[in-house]
Amino acid sequence: MNGLKNSVDWLVDSGVGVDTPKSDARYIRFLNTTLLLFGLGQFPILSLLFILGLQTQLGINLIALSLCGVGYALNRRGHHLSAKVLVIGVVTANTAYFAFIMGSNAPAHLWLVPAAVLGVLAFKPSEWTYALSLIGLAMISFVAFEFAHQSIEPVVNPFSDPLDALRSAQGSTVFAMGLTLVLIGMMHRRFANSEAALSKEKAQSDRLLRAILPDEIADELRATGATEAVRHEDVSLLFADIVGFTPLAASMPAEDVVALLATVFERFDELIAQCGVEKIKTIGDAYMVAGGVPQPTTDHAERLARCALGMLEIMDQFSIESGHNLQIRIGLHRGPVVAGVIGTTKFAYDLWGETVNLASRLESTGEAGRVHVSADFRDGSEAAMKFEQHGEVAIKGMGTLETHWLVAER
Repeated sequence: MNGLKNSVDWLVDSGVGVDTPKSDARYIRFLNTTLLLFGLGQFPILSLLFILGLQTQLGINLIALSLCGVGYALNRRGHHLSAKVLVIGVVTANTAYFAFIMGSNAPAHLWLVPAAVLGVLAFKPSEWTYALSLIGLAMISFVAFEFAHQSIEPVVNPFSDPLDALRSAQGSTVFAMGLTLVLIGMMHRRFANSEAALSKEKAQSDRLLRAILPDEIADELRATGATEAVRHEDVSLLFADIVGFTPLAASMPAEDVVALLATVFERFDELIAQCGVEKIKTIGDAYMVAGGVPQPTTDHAERLARCALGMLEIMDQFSIESGHNLQIRIGLHRGPVVAGVIGTTKFAYDLWGETVNLASRLESTGEAGRVHVSADFRDGSEAAMKFEQHGEVAIKGMGTLETHWLVAER
């Protein structure tokens, strides 16, 4: 049984290579499957023609079957359009021939319906001219035979008994309807598979989009195709930088450097998800986080302060595990910012304003293993956090400011 299944799979997949696009592969398999069904369906017809002694018709059917075999070979060798044109043209011509010689004996012209359906289903949208030509040929032939059917004198009359002729006509009608339903069923399955694949790709793209952008921004971008910059009056910002990372990286293989950063930042990512704040970006060994965007929250400063303390703990633990004496320097500030998505390719959600600049300067003027915060940040978080006064610090471009150290959570 497995051997038969493997053989059928091999026949159906013929012409599909590793580089074949999925959309093209579906059309290739569809034509191969149709040819396989057509070939199997010819055995009882050929047997009947042989029994009835219709040698000429038997020979014509064998020629048609051989040409369909050529179509299969063309499809297998990558000449997919030529294969479709040949196969559908042969099926249409062969059906029209039998409709003519059978005349009013049997409604053989009904087989032109599945031929037209095959023309609809076998061609890609880009091949519409070929599809329209062959579908038109099949349907024009069908209409002509439908109106002239009872008037066409049979060229051959293999049935002496009218009851046998009636049963043959009924069988031909049933088989034509059955083949039409089979073709439509195959196409329905192809549509179902395409929809499932599209749904999977959509879910994957949605996951990727949400990995890059905050959920609210991702929803807006997906719904409208664009986002608008928004001004937020009170946002907390965190900048963190690994102290001594540059000389350490220079002494390590590139793969080890990437692995080290990935490990640290993965733990940071888990932490910020727990704290309910938003990762903005990483630049080298620097890490930027915001609280209160894109959705405002009343406790964003406390959340970001817990995140900063958690980062210190992560770095201490990682230094013990890795054997590298690494420390992190963190700066915190709060204030107004403008937030939005920049660019149309490789876009990113970012923040701008003096609040961003000051948070970055607090990080760069801080100390390893400590969290350097502004007076504005301390004043808004003092009820939940403990601070130590650091004193006045000269901040580039901003003069001298009073700053503090975040010590612990109350």
